[in-house]
Amino acid sequence: MTPPRRAGLVALALGLLAAALLHSRAAPPVFDGIVVPPEPYRWVSPPPNLAAGNKPPLPGEVTLPVQNGQVAGGGPQTGDSQVVMYFGPGTFKAPAGAQSVKCTIEPETNPPAAPSGIDIRGNVYRINCVGQPGNGPVGVSAIYHLTMRFPPGAFKEIQYNDGSGWRALPTLRASGGDPYASVNAHGFGEYAATAPSGSQGTGESIFTVLGRYVEFYGILAFVIIFGVIAIIQEIRRRRHQQPRRPVKKR
Repeated sequence: MTPPRRAGLVALALGLLAAALLHSRAAPPVFDGIVVPPEPYRWVSPPPNLAAGNKPPLPGEVTLPVQNGQVAGGGPQTGDSQVVMYFGPGTFKAPAGAQSVKCTIEPETNPPAAPSGIDIRGNVYRINCVGQPGNGPVGVSAIYHLTMRFPPGAFKEIQYNDGSGWRALPTLRASGGDPYASVNAHGFGEYAATAPSGSQGTGESIFTVLGRYVEFYGILAFVIIFGVIAIIQEIRRRRHQQPRRPVKKR
């Protein structure tokens, strides 16, 4: 193998490896942090200074098969990825006669009032699953994993309302300053990010923000550079392999 071809293959391999690393980190943004800088938070009722550029939040749903009364595992999320659910097979129990179960995540336009001394940060989302046909109630046999995005500013924990009032849940916040938090959920109802009334968010340092952008665009640039090197090396190799035309003697 010629040195130019070997160099081209090495560059191409490095580019593919970087692309694979980038792709593998695009999975749900909970523990390792968000690689791609997220778009602005989508509000149901945005603050006045954000109303002009606000986009409405998107719902999410998934329909899952039922076998022997047990619902298959799944991972529904909203269309804007502001809320993501994960649950394994058997987490939900279908009602009698159900052939499938539809799980929905809906941003609430008229949510329950926040408890005293607590501010709701961002949107309230209602999560529910029903059997089909018939829309019969689905039972929860085990905990499921719920991840929510919260807007910039103060944040302490996710709270849950099953119709009897809000209560705080043990909450795990994403590392790296990413605006996501996760809980182990036990039932259907409303979920919301919250903070104590009057608390001020610490905000992100400029180094945290720059670090998130550098990570994404640095890997992207790495892939592009090595891809270009591989192409140049391949062009050179092909030129060297082209037979030279014989010179006619006069």
